[in-house]
Amino acid sequence: MFSRRFLRLITLATVFAVASTGCMLSRAVDRAFLGITVTRPTYEARKTTGVFLLPLTFAVDVATFPIQALLVVLLGDNFPFKEDDRSNVLYSMSQHPQLQRLPEAQRAVAMREFEQLLRSGQLDRNSTLALTEDGHWVVVRVSDEGREQLLARAQAPATAELAVCSR
Repeated sequence: MFSRRFLRLITLATVFAVASTGCMLSRAVDRAFLGITVTRPTYEARKTTGVFLLPLTFAVDVATFPIQALLVVLLGDNFPFKEDDRSNVLYSMSQHPQLQRLPEAQRAVAMREFEQLLRSGQLDRNSTLALTEDGHWVVVRVSDEGREQLLARAQAPATAELAVCSR
């Protein structure tokens, strides 16, 4: 009887912790082992470890909730995790049709150059990239107005409707 209640409590806590991975330690376990809220967990082959650790971290998260809430209020929503979208950017860039048209060797050079541009900090919100036919990137600086125009063009429908003139 006692073991069934305990098992039910552990199962309920695990389900709740998985569903609400907002607490710091539960998020850390998720990011490291489970990968529910991230593209790839750090340790992909250790999901059982994550399932085992999640109820324990959930209990510690509940006990330290006031401290964690205060830290999040003071230091921001993503504390203590620094969001890094580089892997998402690299993946989406590798799927781009213009990059796919390049031969494999030039595509590898282009991806290495792109990673180097990301790491170097040369890109900001007013930077645009152009891929040359030989697989090299050209960084072009635009003004705020130019950036807004580029965004408006990118979000416009791909095909314009045909204009028909009648007399």
